[in-house]
Amino acid sequence: MRYRRIFGALTAAVLIAGSGVVAGSPARTSVPTSDVRAALAETMELDGWPAALVAVRDDRDRVKTLAAGVLELGKTKKARAGDQVRIGSNTKTFTAVIVMQLVDEGLVSLDEPVETYLPGVIRHPEVTGADITVRQLLQHTSGLPDMSNDIGQNLIPWQHRYISPRASLDLAFTNPVENAPGAALSYSNANFILAGLLVEAVAGRPFAEELERRLLEPLGLDDTYFPEQGEEEIRGKHPRSYIPLADPPIDYTDFDPSWAHAAGAMVSTAEDMTTFFSALAEGELLPAPLLAEMQQTIPADSIWPGAAYGLGLIAFELSCGVTAWGHGGDAPGTVSRVAATEDGRAAAIVVTKNGRKAESEQRLRDLIDTAICEL
Repeated sequence: MRYRRIFGALTAAVLIAGSGVVAGSPARTSVPTSDVRAALAETMELDGWPAALVAVRDDRDRVKTLAAGVLELGKTKKARAGDQVRIGSNTKTFTAVIVMQLVDEGLVSLDEPVETYLPGVIRHPEVTGADITVRQLLQHTSGLPDMSNDIGQNLIPWQHRYISPRASLDLAFTNPVENAPGAALSYSNANFILAGLLVEAVAGRPFAEELERRLLEPLGLDDTYFPEQGEEEIRGKHPRSYIPLADPPIDYTDFDPSWAHAAGAMVSTAEDMTTFFSALAEGELLPAPLLAEMQQTIPADSIWPGAAYGLGLIAFELSCGVTAWGHGGDAPGTVSRVAATEDGRAAAIVVTKNGRKAESEQRLRDLIDTAICEL
């Protein structure tokens, strides 16, 4: 393990020239090349993101950062590469790693029924915890429904409303199952809310405490955290986020992320995400056999065209002929994508939303590809 990962991160990133960006810290390498900057400029122009933050890590653990756009619509203050953002479903990979560490400690078995660890928690009329394994939760093959139609399509009433993980699951379970357990991949936040509850049940401590002890503190992720109950504001400096439900768009920066819990509530930075995903891909967080379990994939075109899903990990092939391992996260008003290769290269991009075009997903993926492959 590298000392930098275990005993602390480098100093916080600052911005670079271009789009109102300033010079970086001497601890950094040179800024991303013109290809990355051109790709970022293209997606900013075509998709209308108010702000974009990029971090790129090479195989010698050196970080490059880039930011573009503004902190707030209608204002001129520029976004900063080290700003904190909500990372949405990238939280799932952190959760999956903690579960796998519990597997390594002999406290959890991937192919054991969820009922063993969470008796009576899955209260769905079509399935129970005896029908679903831990592995199926982490690979989204449980068939359990999501609560996205209940919350994701009704964001305004839920902006400042708290809901417990158990109540969030009960809301999801009012919907029919997507498929029989193990039959197909069907992406659902309910799977990772359950995984978070499993961590708490097995470890006997709050999920946030296990996250801090097992991952954030050892990796020096000082700008990453799991919000406390009822915490609605991002703690550090951050851009504003918007949802296009009105004209002008609605500011949705401050909201209660409790409904996402261990499936999507975390806050981080682009650089911290590259630190975590790089450490995971290089085998620093799990023994090789368990990392290999995480990397056993099934097709996941419904999540990301051409991708495959493991246990809380998305795999896709880069144009330079290597496999990238990462995830993505959509929080209201914020989109983040991150990936890393087995030699430690990694890239993360975060954009704040102001409407979204269907083809923008491919542009974000292309930017990740460009950033990693040119290293």
